[in-house]
Amino acid sequence: MLKRVLSILLAIILHFSAFAQQDSVVNDTAVKSHLRISLLTCSPGEEIYETFGHSAIRIIDSSKAGRERDLVYNFGFLDSSPENTVLHQFLTDRVHVYLATNTMDEFNFQYGREKRGVEELVFLLSGEDKMRIQKYLANNLRRENRYYEYSSAYDNCCTRILGIFTSVFGNRFVPGNVLPKGVTLHFRQFTDRCGPQAIQHKYWFSTGMKILFGCGADRIPTNMEAMYIADYLQDGIAGATVDGRKLCDTKTVLFENRVKWPDAVNEPVIVFWCIAVVTIISVVVKRLRILGSIMSTLVLFLTGVLGCYIIYVWSIDAEPGWKDNFNVLWALPTNLIIPFCSSRIKSKYSIVALSLIAVVFIVHFLNIQIIPLYEISSVLLTLVFVYGVMYRKAVFGNNDKKIQAR
Repeated sequence: MLKRVLSILLAIILHFSAFAQQDSVVNDTAVKSHLRISLLTCSPGEEIYETFGHSAIRIIDSSKAGRERDLVYNFGFLDSSPENTVLHQFLTDRVHVYLATNTMDEFNFQYGREKRGVEELVFLLSGEDKMRIQKYLANNLRRENRYYEYSSAYDNCCTRILGIFTSVFGNRFVPGNVLPKGVTLHFRQFTDRCGPQAIQHKYWFSTGMKILFGCGADRIPTNMEAMYIADYLQDGIAGATVDGRKLCDTKTVLFENRVKWPDAVNEPVIVFWCIAVVTIISVVVKRLRILGSIMSTLVLFLTGVLGCYIIYVWSIDAEPGWKDNFNVLWALPTNLIIPFCSSRIKSKYSIVALSLIAVVFIVHFLNIQIIPLYEISSVLLTLVFVYGVMYRKAVFGNNDKKIQAR
């Protein structure tokens, strides 16, 4: 009797043991739960390249030890090798970056020192899907795959992370909606809506972007394209699904944002208006004729240089958003040489230049391209006076000379 009972108990134990072993194979969360993958979203920082925040992927692999146990995959490390210097990248507007890894301790040290906030979204994926993401990143980390050419809106840390989900899951992945309801935004407007405090004390950077943005930046992005900024990517991932199931757990704050943004004034607007006032007064008042000539030449020279740079970055096709830039209608590259031309050429040139400034307003109000009128209105006003005085001197100055000769 006792032997029979023991035999039955042994059979039951073996049955459940076999069932448990089978379950550990079928239910991959039991076998492959050593992976924990999450999205890290970092708040804006003080440096120019930190203006719109940062996104990274964190993978905790409990089957590994040491450095490999808790890694952060960071897209966007600057490649500044001797063959590809920062100066070379600046001159060509082709910034080469790469994927690199840090330990979470290194990551925490950096962002803790910078007082920037960090938030985490843990992925609620099966073990098999987690391994696919890990494999995808490992392949991207290979030397032949890790480098890419940076683009502010089309190929950055956010678009690279979004590409992981579209590549690994395909149509299984459906991102959440990030576009504001009832609001139509262009690419250039997303930068103003994201991290306004970070932009607020970087007015020179902001003004430069607005002038360099062409018609390409006035395209209305799709919901997926709108996730090129860290906060928007976080919103899209937070509301995303894979196979109809929620992708992420609730958001966790790892570091509170403690960056204190200083009070700042819009320096470009102030500087531009100061130049405008000095130039206009000096070209109008006869006693200041020499100063007026100097200021007029300076304004023409600076706008000419800017126009050359607009044409340059447009022609090398480094950023799609810089193509077809109508700001070149007021920042004329030919302004560099017009001060040295004859009066006859100046008279005709000033009429054409004034007409082009009028076209700039037409381009803006017809929504062909958003022109940053708030920032450059003083520049346009200055150019109107400079061209007007140039025309008057070219036409009436010659007449005065003829009268005096008689």
